[in-house]
Order: sequence, then structure tokens, then C-alpha cells
Amino acid sequence: MKRISFLLVLIVALIASAQNSGLGFNYQAVVRNVDGILLANSDVTLRISLYPGQMSSTPTWVETHNAHTDISGSFGITVGKGNRQSNSTVSKYSDINFSATYYWMKVEILEGSNYREVSYAQLPSSPYSEVAHNASAVPSGMIMAFAGPAENIPAGWLLCDGSEVSRSEYANLYNAIGVSWGTGDGSTTFNLPDLRGMFLRGVSGESTNDADAEDRVSLKDNGGNTGNNVGSYQGDAIRNITGACGTFGGESRGDLPDTGALWRELGVAKNTGIDHNGLGIKSVNLDASRVVPVGSDNRPKNVYVTYIIKI
Repeated sequence: MKRISFLLVLIVALIASAQNSGLGFNYQAVVRNVDGILLANSDVTLRISLYPGQMSSTPTWVETHNAHTDISGSFGITVGKGNRQSNSTVSKYSDINFSATYYWMKVEILEGSNYREVSYAQLPSSPYSEVAHNASAVPSGMIMAFAGPAENIPAGWLLCDGSEVSRSEYANLYNAIGVSWGTGDGSTTFNLPDLRGMFLRGVSGESTNDADAEDRVSLKDNGGNTGNNVGSYQGDAIRNITGACGTFGGESRGDLPDTGALWRELGVAKNTGIDHNGLGIKSVNLDASRVVPVGSDNRPKNVYVTYIIKI
């Protein structure tokens, strides 16, 4: 079989997209044989590999294409729309971070049962649509409140429900948050934050704003962070109140007025737990429901939202 060569033309005009959504970029080439004769009206099989740097030995993305040349020996394909190969390190073309490095593209053609390299060159410019996605004002790992239900979560976001997700499929998110919220299966998955029914609190860090920071635990006992670290969990509690109470109004009382305003505000039933020998109050029974609504947890006024995280 005659060896064939390419006259390579990278089309910088791109398929328009506001983000790296997998639409890819156009690529054209002219195929000639070793004698310089155009290979017109012929079927060719191509392998496209994208490497994160000239000296990289591991491709980020590998795909194959079956193309057909026209009467002038040229063909066109869309890089990113081919058949993904198993040696790709990302599971989706849209996960490639073109803003992180200058990518090199290897083009190979199938001759018999083997691929032969015909070109290895740096992309002349990062595809605009890919960079626009990765330079988004909303970085991976950003948590936001969404005003709609879970079934209406926009593309590029996941529900903060503690699910295990793939470390390779959501590589950008994994690189951002790691296993702070859970280790998943310990090798191929990790956990999303589970913020259902939760309030958020800033990490105390070097401050003393959370005196109990070191006692914080893993959110779901799944290997996530503990202590003074992002992702750790703290149960509900109220501040302990200590002190003596044996007088009323500056003097000991053997009894209290039936309509004592202070005690009504505290929710103390009249004459409950009163020392009738004049030694003051020995004990009181508080009933908060007399003055405020009560529930099964401590909370301020609140409304529900759907917490989502950027992938």
C-alpha cells in the first residue's frame, strides 16, 4: 500500500459556543500519496490525539474518525465529535481544560492495521469556545442557591445531595473539592456535599469564632473532612447558660405575683417551683411555647432553596 501524506489546514473559525459543550472545532486536510498525487474520492480512517504539552506522553483526549475525501483530496472533520478511545484520560471532550496549557494535536492515519503519524503540532490558538467555558466566572466547586426545583437544575451544575459521582467524568469538580465531602468508593468516585436541610457556615480557620471547631465531624461518616476544615459537620446546640437564681427584685420572695411580667416572658408557670419558706426560687419549669413557636430544632426564620454545585 502506498504511504500517503497530508497537507494540513487547521480551521481557526470555530463552531460557535459560549462554553466547552462538546461541539468541538473544525479541522481540514488535503491527502496526497507519497508521489504528491491527490488521494481523491477515498475513504480514510484518522486518529486524533490531544496532548497537554509537547513532551507529554499521555493524551488527554483520543478519538477516531472515518472520513471521505472529495475530488480535490480534501476532507473536513470536527475534533471533539469523533469516537472516543479508551486511552483518553477524560470521559468527555467537554472536560478538556484548554485554558490550563498549550495543547498539541497528533494526527494519524490508518494504513493496513496500524496507525502512522502524519502530524504533531501545537494548536495555533486555543479554541475560543473551550477557553470561554474554562474561564467562566463561576469556577468548579462553587455552591449557589437555586430558586427552582431539583429537576430544573441548569446544565453544568449538580444537586448538593451527597451523591457519589465519577472522579474522571467530573474531573474539574474533583480537582476543586477532592474528598472534602466524602471519599466515595475510595478510588473512582467522590461525594458531593449534602446540603439538604442545612445552613452554611464559613470555616473558622485561624479565628476563634467557632469555639467548637475541632469537635466537628464528617458530614455523613463517609471519610469526609472533620475538625476545622471545609465539609465538616456540626450538630445543632444552644449556648449553655449558668448562674444562680434565688432572689426576685433584689430580695428573697416567699411567693411571686400571679402576673409577674418577667416570669411570663420566660414561660414560667405561676408559683411553679417556688420556695415558700422565703429562701428564693429553688427550681423553675420553663415552657417556651408560652411565648414563642416551638419545633424539633433550633432555627431562625428561613425559606427553602435548592443548593447546587458547579461541575
